Amino acid sequence: MNRYRELSEIIEGEVYTDATMRHLYSTDASVYREMPGAVIFPRTVDDLGKIMQWAGKHNMPLIPRTAGTSLAGQVVGSGAVVDTGRYLREVLEINTEDRYVWVEPGVIRDDLNKRLSEYGLQFAPETSTSNRCMIAGMVGNNACGARSLIYGSTRDHLLEVKGFLSDGTPVHFKPLDGDELEEKLCLPGREGEVYRFIFQLLDNPETRKMLAENTPWPDINRRNTGYALDLLALAKPWEPTGEKLNLSQLIAGSEGTLMMISAIKLNLVPLPPPCKLLLCVHFRSLQEAFAGNLVILRYQVSSIELIDDTVLACTADHIGMKQNRFFLSGNPKAVLIIEIEGDSMEEVHKISRDITAALKQHGYGYHYPEVTGTGIGKVWELRKAGLGLLSNLKGAAKPVPVVEDAAVRPADLERYMHDIALMLE
Repeated sequence: MNRYRELSEIIEGEVYTDATMRHLYSTDASVYREMPGAVIFPRTVDDLGKIMQWAGKHNMPLIPRTAGTSLAGQVVGSGAVVDTGRYLREVLEINTEDRYVWVEPGVIRDDLNKRLSEYGLQFAPETSTSNRCMIAGMVGNNACGARSLIYGSTRDHLLEVKGFLSDGTPVHFKPLDGDELEEKLCLPGREGEVYRFIFQLLDNPETRKMLAENTPWPDINRRNTGYALDLLALAKPWEPTGEKLNLSQLIAGSEGTLMMISAIKLNLVPLPPPCKLLLCVHFRSLQEAFAGNLVILRYQVSSIELIDDTVLACTADHIGMKQNRFFLSGNPKAVLIIEIEGDSMEEVHKISRDITAALKQHGYGYHYPEVTGTGIGKVWELRKAGLGLLSNLKGAAKPVPVVEDAAVRPADLERYMHDIALMLE
């Protein structure tokens, strides 16, 4: 415990080693649990650098954490948890002309967008936990969300990131032109080592070929985790027409393993079009829904979400949810909720009619209700509530997490789910 006492004396924040606090931080939103050695609350950016230096001195593993909404145990471990979400919660700069914002790690996504809405702007990725998840966590797991079809993932909107390397070296990762990259490659210390390692790795044509041949399909835009070395290989100087080399791309999805983040620069986009409609297509089977999804993807929609009959059954006898089932007809095995946005209701209705006609032409679906106005919120509330009610299934059988979030090409989804079902028999 002396090492933790040493840390508490050099930072402005707090260090906790008591059993209560460690138990509170022994899990996240997943089923995983492991007792950390301590819980640290840095109060300033300077604290972050001192924590990294202290950890290096004592060979102490650190676990960066914000809201803890992760579903796969990403912020669970036996090291010291560093919660940057308690104090580092400031919006540092909003630039409406160039459409970017600088934030500290603990800024909550929805809180940020409430401020940005005054300027007609938003940070686009929207997770199901958007009212509590924090920006650094979204960077760590490269969060996507319901509208990834049009907005992509957090990595697509991450411009720059500041923070500290493992020895406490302060860094600022941003797009670099040729001269700037040369300067970085000549730096002494850990930052120079990082750039030299990346450059030597990717400067090998065989490495770039291996990355191109062994990374996920390029049309899977919901690739959340992992080191995006394949994307760096598409940057200059290796691709003359590529973007400038930006190690921020590597930080997105790295789950806090490469640096301690202190500030994040995000790209902003205009708020969604004013008119919206949900087309709620009912299907006779999951397989039919998967096939119908491929038809729907030909059209410009902002979101497609599935509700299966198990989730629907959980809401059937729930008093609070009955009013939200107004759009259902019969007993569908699956419902695809298709969100369509546009500048006028005429535009969104036309897209909805076109999708419905195409589905009917293929024989997919049996009921195609359109939902507008206040009904939209009720539909989304039903979906979110249904997922939460799965634990209340009648009988001895209860859901158990087996497969974490997976990204599958839509064309492969039916076969993927078929194989999963065989494994669970």
